[in-house]
Amino acid sequence: MPGIAHEAPLELLRRDPLLAAVLLRGLGVAIPADATAAMASADLSASVPAELRADAVVVLSGTGGARLAVIVEVQLRYDTGKRYSWPAYLTQVRAAHRCPAVLLVICPGSATARRCRAPIPTGHPGFDLAPLVIDSATLPDPGREAASPELVVLAVLTGALDLGQDSARRLVLARLAGLDASRLKTYTVFVLNAASESARQALEALMTTKFKDTFVDQLIAEGLAKGEAKGEARMILRVLAARGLQVPAEIRQRVLSCADTSQLEAWGDRAATRRLGRGCVRHLTLRLVA
Repeated sequence: MPGIAHEAPLELLRRDPLLAAVLLRGLGVAIPADATAAMASADLSASVPAELRADAVVVLSGTGGARLAVIVEVQLRYDTGKRYSWPAYLTQVRAAHRCPAVLLVICPGSATARRCRAPIPTGHPGFDLAPLVIDSATLPDPGREAASPELVVLAVLTGALDLGQDSARRLVLARLAGLDASRLKTYTVFVLNAASESARQALEALMTTKFKDTFVDQLIAEGLAKGEAKGEARMILRVLAARGLQVPAEIRQRVLSCADTSQLEAWGDRAATRRLGRGCVRHLTLRLVA
């Protein structure tokens, strides 16, 4: 089953399909004027074998009816089988949408990116596929003022932003600060999951001091606003997840079954502000919800 490292870039695209246009422009690809973007079906099994399924397809539509279909693949490691399936993706999507199509490959690792850039000869004269590849070296600048939160998070996932640097951590948290609760929660999990242990601790320190109003009070307030113990309990679990903790089943059940709002508020404060040291996940979570 695909893990968070594979699914996170795709979720960024689902939240903001125009991210595909930003990435392509950074690679010098012409985009339809005033383009809008929409996710399309990635299931290509109608005309080709069912195992040929792209990670995502985005269709960019511009003025005058101009369109461009973008096949997006996330590659955590090089797969020789893609040299046969990628040309099929391209021709199938082009036929399905009756418009030009490009292949965009997102690689968190530079070594994988180098191999994915290699042209793929199909055997037909003049028909060699050169994948367009995004990695830490080719990602558009996430530090520019117009950079979207999705581009900034993708910069973290690809290593274009080094969370070992304080300036990068502050940039990421500042760009996430204005998001709605749903995106804030999801992107915080992505960032913490991609961070090293030392970077995660530094991020958590910032989240509970300089950015406390956004990353702690907002998440807890979401649960309190529901006026129900269930809402508070779910928000405690979300805060723990955002801090990278996998909550054991017995603790999850204990939190969800608690009807004492005072106890839930105390757990919520502890889950959001207690500093995490080294130790097993279960032990740390027991200390936070005890």
